[in-house]
Amino acid sequence: PRCTFRVRGPLPTLKRGGRAPLARPLAPLSTAGLSRLQEKSHVMPPSDLLRLPVDELRSSRLAELLASIDTADAADAPLLTLLFDKAFGGDAGLQLLRSAAVQEALRATALVHADDAIRSFALVHCKRLAAAAADVSLLGASGVLQQIAVLVSDASLGVSQRAVGFFVACAASSGALRAVLDHAPSRTALLAPCAAAAADPAGGVPALALRTLALFGEIAAIGDAQCAMCEESGALDLALAAWRGSDELVRLNALEVFALLARVPRGLHWLEAHGVVDDLLAQARGAEADGDAPMAEVQLPSVFHCLAELLEAGGDAAVDKALSTGGLLGPLWRQLEPA
Repeated sequence: PRCTFRVRGPLPTLKRGGRAPLARPLAPLSTAGLSRLQEKSHVMPPSDLLRLPVDELRSSRLAELLASIDTADAADAPLLTLLFDKAFGGDAGLQLLRSAAVQEALRATALVHADDAIRSFALVHCKRLAAAAADVSLLGASGVLQQIAVLVSDASLGVSQRAVGFFVACAASSGALRAVLDHAPSRTALLAPCAAAAADPAGGVPALALRTLALFGEIAAIGDAQCAMCEESGALDLALAAWRGSDELVRLNALEVFALLARVPRGLHWLEAHGVVDDLLAQARGAEADGDAPMAEVQLPSVFHCLAELLEAGGDAAVDKALSTGGLLGPLWRQLEPA
């Protein structure tokens, strides 16, 4: 069969006795680039590793499997995801995830990889170790837990959501959550955006701090024990600063956190102790009186949603207080009236 070759662009003109000029000069390969090229040439491609028996992947080929993370690029990410699902699936794979070699590869390579997809699938596998306090302590000792805490503030929203999901999974067990918050480097990394906001009150509450605040609100809503740990960490203090600040959009974020806190008795007590319930009743009355203000209209549904959570959790006593002394009946009636 004949082969046809197409050449893009004009062909170089040859002079008699001369050589065809290069299209562009070749840049010298750096030492790092040469090392990477050599390393890649000695690592079996993910497509070939995927064809191997799972037992071989977990034993004699484990070093190559882990090395393939560092040499991977965006094009390799889908195959690498399948490869890790195969190697680390089931109880045997879970046990392998706990090994020192895999923990180091997660910490030093997968969780800091330039490609978002690779960071994401690494977090998926880390989440499998989020249920037990012993496994969370292992992640802390290996440095993986601290790196996951850093990824809550990742520039990629998808990666950040995976990291948030890891810590919410930890909070399903009060022992695992305690292991997270008792690990000082991870706790510091997790609360860093909140600490930065507290250090500069005039600068407002940045988006990354709101992301952390939403995470702790979700954790606190799981149960009284989790709520108490969130309170002890100081993360909930930022919710008060956000609510009582001047940025109306940030106040909406605080309302969402308050609605979560109201779902558990400990959170309801915290809201009452810090005057948030009275603030919300006043906000409802004030929004009714100043109903033409654009931001009052925007906030009013969130205020009523938060109050609904409070009343449901507080029972008949809370309803009586809100409708009688709290003056909530008037604003509610106005909302029920036809326009």
